[in-house]
Amino acid sequence: MSKIQDRYKIVPQMKFYDSINCEFKPYVMFFNTKNYKSNVVNTDKLGFRYNLINDDLISFSNLNFDEECSIVLGGSTVFGFGSSRDNNTIPSYLNKLTGEKYINFGGTAFCSKQELFLFLNFFQKFKKIKRVIIISGANDVYLNLLNNSNHEEWGNFFFKDKYFKIFNKHENKKNYFKNISNFIKKKIFPSNIIKNKILKEINIKKLNNNYEKILSLWANLSRSYNFELIYFLQPIPTWMDKDLSNEETELFKILDQTSDISHNLLKIIGTKNNYINYLNLLKDLTNKYNIKFFDLNQCLDKSKKWLFVDRVHLNDTGYEVIAKNVLKKIN
Repeated sequence: MSKIQDRYKIVPQMKFYDSINCEFKPYVMFFNTKNYKSNVVNTDKLGFRYNLINDDLISFSNLNFDEECSIVLGGSTVFGFGSSRDNNTIPSYLNKLTGEKYINFGGTAFCSKQELFLFLNFFQKFKKIKRVIIISGANDVYLNLLNNSNHEEWGNFFFKDKYFKIFNKHENKKNYFKNISNFIKKKIFPSNIIKNKILKEINIKKLNNNYEKILSLWANLSRSYNFELIYFLQPIPTWMDKDLSNEETELFKILDQTSDISHNLLKIIGTKNNYINYLNLLKDLTNKYNIKFFDLNQCLDKSKKWLFVDRVHLNDTGYEVIAKNVLKKIN
């Protein structure tokens, strides 16, 4: 059985990303750890990753909010998991390639609702937003494949079990019998047992209900505040029929042999049937709300060039390729 740390020999920067945690925040539930410092990845006092602007790394807190800028929203792919430094995220590459300002609004493990809440919390700081670019999708599919019947009306989010565990521990700390019961359960049932039933195919109805709400709100925001809105479906190797490089083949082999649940679930996400159903849903709804939509799985190089560090995150080359393809579509 391989250990997830075995991949550090191929992608040593992942050691830093594996050590980054999240901190609970109002409304969005959690956000990137604040004030994280390393030679690979750095966050500011709010948890935003540093942005390369005019050859300088600038924190969100030190931005000139009077100047026109664009915002890049998404999960850990936008944050830049897998890049070797802050200069090589998608927003940083967009800044380097254009000389314009693209701000990194990437939230680790964020779903579409959290992306919207993050934007709502901070967008009025900016005097003029030129465009909002959303590069997303995988996290919503991931959560959709975890059966969430107990909280269906509220929606799912990452680290939910951890949140409820902490909350229930606080509620029950004075309840002797519940504490005894929980202790017994821990001894009988190992913590690594999956509590959620994993589905093989996405629940289109649930995804459709979610995106109907989210995309209609985005469309209204873009009209009301006069910014261009573009949605990009993020790439996954099996969705784009990529010929794997030697490095990608070895990395996926390591991940497949670990007991890490998330990487095993990403294999299910990557099936063609899930991709086609999800893609058609996004095409229909973005067309309905007149939102520009592009599928990066149809844009990226399918050759054996090394782009991915796992099934959803990329390396420096991969993020540069995404940035260049984004520019082709928005210009």
